[in-house]
Amino acid sequence: MSRSWLPLLAWLASLFCTGGTPLLAQAAEAPAPPVAWTLLPELPDPTGVGGPFVSTLVGPSGPRLVVAGGANFPEAAPWEGGAKVWTDRTWLFDGASWGPGPALPEARAYGASVEVDGAAWWIGGGDAADSTDEVWIARLSGSGDLVLENGPALPAPSQFLCAAKVGRSLVVLGAQRSADPEDLVCATWVLDLDAEAVEWRAAAAFPGRAQLKVVATSQNTSFGEPAFFAYSGEIVGVEPTVEGDGSRHLPVSNELWRYLPTSDAWERLTSPPENPGRSAGVAWPVGQAQILFFSGVDQVPLDVPQAERAEFPTTMSLYDATIDAWHVLRDASMPRGVVTTGIARWGDGFAIASGEVRPGVRTAQVQFGQLERRSAPLAPLAYIVMVAYLLTIVGVGAYFARKERTEEDFFLGGRRIPWWAAGLSIYATQLSAITYVAIPGKAFSEDWVFALGSISLLAMAPIVIVFYLPFYRRLGIQTAYEYLELRFSLSVRLFGSASFMLFQVARMAIVVFLPSLALATVTGVDIYACIATIGLLATIYTVIGGFAAVVWTDVVQVFVLLGGVAVAMFLAVRGAGGFSEALSVAQEYGKTRAIAPGFSWVDSATWSVLVGGLFLQFGPYTADQAVVQRYLSTPDEKSAARAIWLNGLLSLPMTFVFFGVGSALFAYFRSAPALLEPGLNNDEIFPLFIALELPPLLSGLVLAGIFAASMSSLDSSMHAIATAWTNDWHDRLGIGKASRLETGRRVTLLMGIVGTGAALSMAAADLMTLYDVFQRVLGLLISPLAGLFILGIFTERATTRGAWAGTLTSICVLAYVQDQTPLNFMLYGAVGTLTAVLVGYAASVAFGAQPRRQGLTWRTLPKV
Repeated sequence: MSRSWLPLLAWLASLFCTGGTPLLAQAAEAPAPPVAWTLLPELPDPTGVGGPFVSTLVGPSGPRLVVAGGANFPEAAPWEGGAKVWTDRTWLFDGASWGPGPALPEARAYGASVEVDGAAWWIGGGDAADSTDEVWIARLSGSGDLVLENGPALPAPSQFLCAAKVGRSLVVLGAQRSADPEDLVCATWVLDLDAEAVEWRAAAAFPGRAQLKVVATSQNTSFGEPAFFAYSGEIVGVEPTVEGDGSRHLPVSNELWRYLPTSDAWERLTSPPENPGRSAGVAWPVGQAQILFFSGVDQVPLDVPQAERAEFPTTMSLYDATIDAWHVLRDASMPRGVVTTGIARWGDGFAIASGEVRPGVRTAQVQFGQLERRSAPLAPLAYIVMVAYLLTIVGVGAYFARKERTEEDFFLGGRRIPWWAAGLSIYATQLSAITYVAIPGKAFSEDWVFALGSISLLAMAPIVIVFYLPFYRRLGIQTAYEYLELRFSLSVRLFGSASFMLFQVARMAIVVFLPSLALATVTGVDIYACIATIGLLATIYTVIGGFAAVVWTDVVQVFVLLGGVAVAMFLAVRGAGGFSEALSVAQEYGKTRAIAPGFSWVDSATWSVLVGGLFLQFGPYTADQAVVQRYLSTPDEKSAARAIWLNGLLSLPMTFVFFGVGSALFAYFRSAPALLEPGLNNDEIFPLFIALELPPLLSGLVLAGIFAASMSSLDSSMHAIATAWTNDWHDRLGIGKASRLETGRRVTLLMGIVGTGAALSMAAADLMTLYDVFQRVLGLLISPLAGLFILGIFTERATTRGAWAGTLTSICVLAYVQDQTPLNFMLYGAVGTLTAVLVGYAASVAFGAQPRRQGLTWRTLPKV
């Protein structure tokens, strides 16, 4: 390598340093707590309240944190003869200070608060005399004032109850029916927020023991289904527990239950192994399937006078619904343990307002917590491995730059690419870094049902070889969309080319941003450094080396990424206790389930995965220039066919390997739940394991695999866009005076800048929602594009007007299906493609015109 590359080496080394720390001398720092706590201004009531409604309301004037009602001992502590008083006062916090709000219709405490669309439902509760079945809906007026309206009453009075919003339903678990603590109604009530008649209905009975002060929240199951989680509770109607020293206390439940509104069923989950229970605390959902539990009453010591009882614990525990396991966050605690209060979102965190700190004693404090994602910094050797790999990739591009002499060299590698290299390049192009981390994450949280979709990749091979490859090889074309002009018209060609380029621009940004985000979140590596490295290096070797550099760097990257995932599999299985133990745990929790029987248009059943997967592959393997380009780069049609078979034969087993890694990771973290961070997303599981458990040399190798997957997708998109623009627009429409080679290089450079810049913009601002919409809209074009090729190749009567009719109808139908129906997303491709084909053919027959050129269907294509 020449000296001109030495500055790049220095740049890479500095770029990977975190926080400006020298590469080989990173200082070891104590891990930050998972929740950063601060105190908001205290309530104006210095005594504080227990059992208030705590909510965040959103109105035209902004959000307000509201504390309403509650009960306290304003004159003296209960052991000093103080009387408990229920209050009707309300307080509103605007971010700077508290102010009084209007009084409640009556004094009330110990109800449940649930936030719904900027308002809050204050459900049940009671006072010294009785419980109530009333429901108040609290909102903010245009001027920011608190207003109440009556909601549908509960089927029975209840206080010390719990409730949560689960999807578009409210779920309530009833408790104390009257002033008598032993008069309980442990019923489940559900209200559909979108129903025409909004009213409560009785649901499946709670199967646990009679209890009150249950801690509840909503969170997703490992399959992403919203559920109601109910934990602990003060058991009623049982004798005190007597310890060995003769001390007595009232027991507290440590059971965790989950209710699914879709199936109307309760299920008991794993109890925390290290405590007897934590009733009356609060819970907050974090990440995709985790719940943080704060404080709580672990027992009621009957032999200790109330005045001498300790404050409630400041303990924080994390439950992960994916692995059904708990762990206590030993290096973290609340500023002060509180019970019988509420928790509400506030800003980018949550607020726990007032509450009871020990029996009979309240606090006016308002605790504000923000989730702090802790990283697992990489060892210096891991960085060295990654930098060495990245420089090797650039060196490969520089090597092939010397061999690039003609336009055909730049666009198609001189059609000299060996079949096995083309096949590996197809595989690398389709395997993005998102897939590299997402498949293990999906298998970790769900099962192997989607793995069967890889069968469609193998099924596509003979279809492409027999029906599509001859057109691309025998017509002397350089882009797939040239065929659309020959078969239909220039307008159809330009539509196909533009659809492909727009989709690839969107794909470039996302395949760089999401893996970089996962790496940055887990390892602490600067996200801008990740994005800039991937984008800059991929652009450099693609611009200087052309298509040959893209293919041969893909080949290197395939071996790196497959070697990385194999190493990770081995270490995860070993860490889980060996193959037998890992398999046993995975099977016990259904993580190896590959068959989902039954017929459903909504759920992901085996039939929808197989059928939908086949249609989803039509676009990438028949109409995607990034893949078609590889069909054209081999010396002959026979070599191209071998490349296609190699991709299919490699995709099938490797898909199961990636799913196997996810199952191994499940068994691994099931045995070590303390390694899971609060707020963890499934896509971060694999990078977390790499950073935590792999030796530095191997972690550098596997993380290089993630970089490899990103770069192999990015370089393919850049070069394919340049090829499509140069051939479909620059040449055909006579745009510009630059040569084809110069145009190709300029567009490649531009696309590298655009893709990298878009990813950096996504990192700098919260653009994911907008970007999701953008990708969703562009996704409407891919299935109709696949339908255009089917129309042209398999039907002789398809015409230009028919093709346009099918395409436009397909886009409209697919948009309707996505927005207005619950159809499973795996079937979107089938809907879009079949609509384009059926409507296009029917319209062609109705219009009655003949195709503009013969000999362009699979029946009439010349043999040579």
